[in-house]
Amino acid sequence: MTPPRLLASLVLVFVLIGAIYFVAGLAFGGGDKSPAVAVEGVTSTPRPTTDAGGKPTTVPQSGPDDGCGPTVDSSFLSANQIVAYYGNPYAQQLGILGQHEPEELASMLRDESQKIDGLNGFRGVEPGFDLVYETAQPNPGNDGLFLQYVDPDTMTTWVDLACREHFFLFLDLQIGRSDIETEVRKVLPYLDGSNVHIAIDPEFTMGPGEVPGQVIGHVDAAQINAAQQILEDHVEEKGLPDKVLIVHQFDTAMITDPENIVDFPHVHVVIDMDGFGPKETKIRKFATFTAPAEHSGIKVFYHQDDPVLTDEEVEQLNPDVIIFQ
Repeated sequence: MTPPRLLASLVLVFVLIGAIYFVAGLAFGGGDKSPAVAVEGVTSTPRPTTDAGGKPTTVPQSGPDDGCGPTVDSSFLSANQIVAYYGNPYAQQLGILGQHEPEELASMLRDESQKIDGLNGFRGVEPGFDLVYETAQPNPGNDGLFLQYVDPDTMTTWVDLACREHFFLFLDLQIGRSDIETEVRKVLPYLDGSNVHIAIDPEFTMGPGEVPGQVIGHVDAAQINAAQQILEDHVEEKGLPDKVLIVHQFDTAMITDPENIVDFPHVHVVIDMDGFGPKETKIRKFATFTAPAEHSGIKVFYHQDDPVLTDEEVEQLNPDVIIFQ
């Protein structure tokens, strides 16, 4: 029998998930964003991932010549599309990455990438995992950050798999009550990997007094530029290939001044239209949000989009990054 306190906690989490659907639906005009507040303990109980200095406690050996590939340069996204699966290993609700075993996902992703490659003309296709490394939570936790991190052993599984398969690996950061610079620096050891990059989700970047799931967060260009500067410095210091920075967006207010995002030589920013809903609305918002961006991305929701865009319809938009959730 479920203990009363645990039952109450689970009810609270599911209420918050419903609230996110409701708020996102208002912002998108009929459904916009999948819930990203994880249900704690759905498939595993995560353990702390950082030491006292805030760095991962288990990081596979890697570097500029690690052979993990693919590597990025200034022309990579002109010649290739990235096709990625999104999710968190602990929560099936957050996307396909949490709904299958890692090796099975790798096979599925290769099949999906081959289908895309048959539609996109001269461009190549590179598969990737968009792994939610830190998930926003309704409770503050011991550190007050409202974040749950993927544990080191699980990270090793995904880092090793991505390297072995020559896939991209994006570490998705939801920030919570922390700040972007702090959270980006926490994952820098993983970014020694030539194929490892990051994504930032402004929806869960909270200000003082704000709680994930109760409000839609936002970032400004200065915060995005700060993340880029950290990546730029890391690339130059370590002699690494260029890095990709994905920033999710489904509402205009989530990035307050996109025109002030700076182009860094070794960091390539992708604005990903990260909303679910009617096809026409997705296409319109994709055009609006990605117009000022260096590179474009779109997320396809298998269960929330109505109807789901076909691969052919996605290719008509010609995004640089395609993420399936």
